[in-house]
Amino acid sequence: MIFKKYKNIVLLLLLLMCSTAIIQAKSIVKWKSIPVVKFWSRRAVQFDTKSKIFFYRPNRFEKMMMDVSAYQEIQLKVISKEKNDIVKFSININGNNQEYSLKKMKNNEHFYFYEPLTLQVPKDCKNFSVYTRNPNLYFRAFGKEIKNIKSIPASLVMKAEQYKRIVTLISSKTRSEYYVADASKSLKMSAKYNGTASVFLRFLPLANKSRCKVEIYVNQKLMNVQEYPHKLSGEYRVNDQKVSVGNKVNIPNLKKNDQIEIRVLSAHEILVRSILKTGK
Repeated sequence: MIFKKYKNIVLLLLLLMCSTAIIQAKSIVKWKSIPVVKFWSRRAVQFDTKSKIFFYRPNRFEKMMMDVSAYQEIQLKVISKEKNDIVKFSININGNNQEYSLKKMKNNEHFYFYEPLTLQVPKDCKNFSVYTRNPNLYFRAFGKEIKNIKSIPASLVMKAEQYKRIVTLISSKTRSEYYVADASKSLKMSAKYNGTASVFLRFLPLANKSRCKVEIYVNQKLMNVQEYPHKLSGEYRVNDQKVSVGNKVNIPNLKKNDQIEIRVLSAHEILVRSILKTGK
C-alpha cells in the first residue's frame, strides 16, 4: 500500500511537470503563400495583410498546378473581378476531382472576396491543381506552418556546468540542492536568458574559524569580491554538519549565455544556489 501511494505521487508530479511545459509553450500559426508556376494572368490584391499579394488565374481549360506536398493543411482563397454571390471551381488531388462552391464575403471597388476553403493534404500528395470555367476567378493557396515557441519563465534555478559535488541543504521546513566549490574547483554556470542572478551562498566552517573569501567573475572579468565572517546558522545543516548563515549577491544586467564563475580564495568549501530573474 505504501509503495502504491508513493507511485501515485510520482505519477502526479510527472503530470504536473508535463502540464507546466505545455503552459510555457506557445504555438504560432503562419500561413505561407504557395508559389504558382504556370498561370494565365495575375493580380496584386490587398487581402488580409497590409501588403499586397498576387492572386493567379488558371490558363483557359487547363488545371493550375501547385506543390502542396510540404504541408498537412492548406487554405485556398478566391477573388473575382465580377459579382457572383457563389463561385464554383474544382480541385484535383492525386487524380481525384472534387467540386466546391464558396459564398461571397465582401468586396471593394476592384474585386469580390469569397470565404476561404481549408483542406487537409494527404501524406502521399503528389499532384494538386485548381480548375474553373469562370474566367473571372483568381486563386491563391497558403500552407499552414506551426511554430512552437517556449515562453521565458519569470525566474529559474541556474544549472552549473562545473562544480565539485551537489549537496542537500536541510532545515526543519525545506530541502534544497546546492552546488559545492572550493579553491581546487571553481563553480561555473551560464545565463540562459537576460536578467539578474541572485546567488545564495553559504560555506562549511573551518576549525580555525577563518573568514571565507570568494571572487565572482562574469565572462572572465572580475565583478565582485566577497568576504564572510565565521557566523553559523542555527537551523540549516548538510549531513548533520553546521553551515554558515546565508549570504546573497546579485549579478545584474546579465545577457543570454554570459559565463559566471565563482572562485574560492580561502580554504573553505562553499555552497551555492543561484536564481535567474528575467523580469517577465
